[in-house]
Amino acid sequence: MLCSGCSQHNLLTRNDYRESQQAYLRGNAEKALLSFPEKSENGSFITTMERTYLSLIQGKPQLKELEKQADVLEKRVRYHVSREARNFFYVQTPEDYYASEHEVIWMHFLLSWGYSLQGKYESACVEARVAGSLLSLSWSPGGHFDDPAMRLFLAGLWTMCGRWQEAQVDLRAAWNMDNSLLWAKDLAERKQPPANLFIVLGGPGPEPVWNPEFTANPLRSERQVNFRLRGRKSPLSIMDQQKVEVETHLSPDASNWYERHLARESELHEFILDSIYGGKAALSGTMAGSKIVAATGMGLVVGISGTALGAAIIYYGTTSDALLYGLAIAGLSIEKGMEISRKEYRKSTRQFKQELDPSTAYRFVRYLPEYLWMGWSDKELVYPVELRTPLASAKIEKLKLIDRVTVSISHLPDAPIISAGLAPCSHKTSSSVFVTDWTGNCSPVSAPVTAW
Repeated sequence: MLCSGCSQHNLLTRNDYRESQQAYLRGNAEKALLSFPEKSENGSFITTMERTYLSLIQGKPQLKELEKQADVLEKRVRYHVSREARNFFYVQTPEDYYASEHEVIWMHFLLSWGYSLQGKYESACVEARVAGSLLSLSWSPGGHFDDPAMRLFLAGLWTMCGRWQEAQVDLRAAWNMDNSLLWAKDLAERKQPPANLFIVLGGPGPEPVWNPEFTANPLRSERQVNFRLRGRKSPLSIMDQQKVEVETHLSPDASNWYERHLARESELHEFILDSIYGGKAALSGTMAGSKIVAATGMGLVVGISGTALGAAIIYYGTTSDALLYGLAIAGLSIEKGMEISRKEYRKSTRQFKQELDPSTAYRFVRYLPEYLWMGWSDKELVYPVELRTPLASAKIEKLKLIDRVTVSISHLPDAPIISAGLAPCSHKTSSSVFVTDWTGNCSPVSAPVTAW
């Protein structure tokens, strides 16, 4: 299925996401969802995860498609592979995508988040428990997947569905993995949850980049992909209408998720990559090699023919200028032949590299955060509450109470405007940051917020 998909070019590529990504980087999740590529992969694990995330950060829990994915994956076998002391697990989806550890866990995060927004708190707690069990898998004490940022978000989900004791466990787990998170330890020591808990998801998700390493096996070494995180980890301020500030704290970033992802991909390359990429590389290499040989042959023909013509003029010439003309024609012919060879060689090798670059069509869930900010307060806040970073701002309206606790989950891209093809413009207001987009129009950067 994957081979036929690649040959028919019906899998989504980076360029297909361009318009949606530009809107997302400007903080416009609604437009990012409206601009989401439609031409292929509808109903797949990747696109369902991405659409669900974009809807949730707007406060619109559209979960039906993700529930179907979860039901299908629940009936499939979870596999695990070992690499030295590290252990990995994956789930093979019906479309033959091998979902990564963090993607499977985030599927349950999204369901828990969405169920809480819908008021289905028991279902939300069930999904939080499944996610927690995946983070606690004990195939290898030193090698199973766990992550402090995920534990912090899971603590927020537990608080959302009214289970503070479980939230405390995950806050302590985050601190145990990263002892710099003293604030998480302090929060875990509270007997009661704070009156107001704010979770702000930051970053637009990483971008895959090609990192070829030429080794003994070129088909494998040339396909190396790395992930570049784009979020700036800016300081975040939270302030209510009475100028009461809420202190915020930044989590570790998602580097560990994608390091694990790449290590696991390397372990599974026989299943995932070789049959697709190797065939593509071999075909592209054969075509490019043929073009290079043909171009070199054309150059040789021009050079040899011109040299023969020059020699004939010298041999049969009857004037004193025959030698000069003959040498000039031979020299120009050789130079022209070399120019043709060089030009076609560069063109063929450039096309070869473009065809081999795996980052443009690399398959992964793009719309996930890179880190989060967490803040809390026991004071009675006057809404709307404003979130602000140097790049964007947003407002949180009055939240819904349960057990005298309010929890909000929101999102700020926190990425350089230049990465969306935008440049700052001078027009600013107190509530929005304005930028000049690629059409020359000055438009606001805003961040939709989900609140519960």
